[in-house]
Amino acid sequence: MSDDFFDDEQELMEAAAPARPAASASRPGKKGGTRTPRAAAPAGAAPVRQAPPFWMVLAIAAIALILGVVIGYLLGTQATLAELSEGTQAAAGVSVQLPEGHPELNVNEDGTASVAGSGASAE
Repeated sequence: MSDDFFDDEQELMEAAAPARPAASASRPGKKGGTRTPRAAAPAGAAPVRQAPPFWMVLAIAAIALILGVVIGYLLGTQATLAELSEGTQAAAGVSVQLPEGHPELNVNEDGTASVAGSGASAE
């Protein structure tokens, strides 16, 4: 099985390579001098990959750190709110047992508490 499209493209690229106009031998520079043309790479040579500039690496690392903090904050907040809502739902239907020797408290709906059997209230 052959790839006809790939073969056709390769033939077109090879045919177009010699047809390119050659770079001029001299070009005027900024100070009136001449520049030498760039050396042409061999046809079979693979392009050389260069590392990105250091500032780009730092920028990508900073963006990744900021995204990590924001996503972590959002997930942590969501988990905390879920636990708090489960806790309040569970506490609404269950009576709390205080340790032995602790005075019994009466808690009103407005949040004030009083010791059972006395008229004093505390907040």
